[in-house]
Amino acid sequence: MRRIRLDRFGVKMIPVTGRFRHRTLFMYVAKELLLYFAISFLFFFLIFFVNQILLMAEEILSKRAPLRDVVLLIVYALPSIIATSAPFSALVGTLMGVGRLVSDREILAMNALGVSVRFIAVPVIAVGLLISVVSFLTNDILLPLGTIRFNRLYRKILTSVPALELEANSIKRNQRAIVVTGSVAGSVMDELLVIDSDEEGNKRIIAAPRARILKSDDLDVLMTLSMDEPEALVLDRRDSSKFDFIESKEISYNLLSKNVLPTYSGRITPREMSSLDLHREIAKRVEERKNKQENARDGQGRTLNMYRMEYHKKFAIPFGAFFFVMLAFPLGLSVKTNGQSVGFIFGLIIALLYWVLLVGGQTLSVKLGFNGVLMMWIPNVSVSVAGLALIWRHWRQ
Repeated sequence: MRRIRLDRFGVKMIPVTGRFRHRTLFMYVAKELLLYFAISFLFFFLIFFVNQILLMAEEILSKRAPLRDVVLLIVYALPSIIATSAPFSALVGTLMGVGRLVSDREILAMNALGVSVRFIAVPVIAVGLLISVVSFLTNDILLPLGTIRFNRLYRKILTSVPALELEANSIKRNQRAIVVTGSVAGSVMDELLVIDSDEEGNKRIIAAPRARILKSDDLDVLMTLSMDEPEALVLDRRDSSKFDFIESKEISYNLLSKNVLPTYSGRITPREMSSLDLHREIAKRVEERKNKQENARDGQGRTLNMYRMEYHKKFAIPFGAFFFVMLAFPLGLSVKTNGQSVGFIFGLIIALLYWVLLVGGQTLSVKLGFNGVLMMWIPNVSVSVAGLALIWRHWRQ
């Protein structure tokens, strides 16, 4: 017959083995961190959502774009927001979770029961790896798909709702031209002035009393402005005293997608590729560059550097969650009181510094040609070095 042990109050006693205790504590710490991660994720998601989506949606809605298309734009942009929010949420969530366990003396109680800090670090690292993997899959699969559909739909909105790009009585500047519009009614415009440069760099001034906005089937052409009875003045860039004056019955002026849409290049961009496709594209460009024996300072060298930067960015940002956890765990152990509040504040400060390093490195790589691989990993290396230093200091005590 099996004997049941009762305590002095008559309550059944369940023997706690070491294996059961450690599994229970592992799940307890992991659930605690996931809870704070979820709270932090909602915070960062809301910030990026408002900053990147709602402001854009408000601008499009104010110009009578279809509500359905605006909602789809928001949906297609969600993978980008999720991939960006996850690492910072792992940082703040871990700081708040570990800080709460320390300030409530739960870490101390675990140590008194013989549970080492090294064991407590196991579920923390496991949660960090889980967040990194999920973030990477979102960044590598959903983000390219969402970016492609976002750009396609945004271009469709611009061509179907001309007022979105050519607002009445306004001055619109893009990469190659300045467009000054009069009143716009549907696809008909009263008074139009275009100032740009031709292929030889000569300044052109084109004016028309009336123009029609036409859709284009060519993806490289955003829209066509069909001008009635236009007059054009072409200034010679080599001799300011020379110019050509042209009168015509009609001129068709194309607004190119690459000059209006910042993300449009006429081909699939690295952001629209998965890591595997981008790796193949880099290998292809490296081989072409070897065959042409081009030096590292040419235009193709800069393009290759940008592609490498985007490739490593697909890994650096998602797995930043793991490096953040390495820093947040020993930092959270140092918080003795008000763990949640202090952890939240520390997390925001670290996230801001990380973001500055990341954006700054990306800008230096694109604008000045700095090594893209190095620029993408400097933030994570900095975080991991700080984390390892704190761990070493904590274990020495």
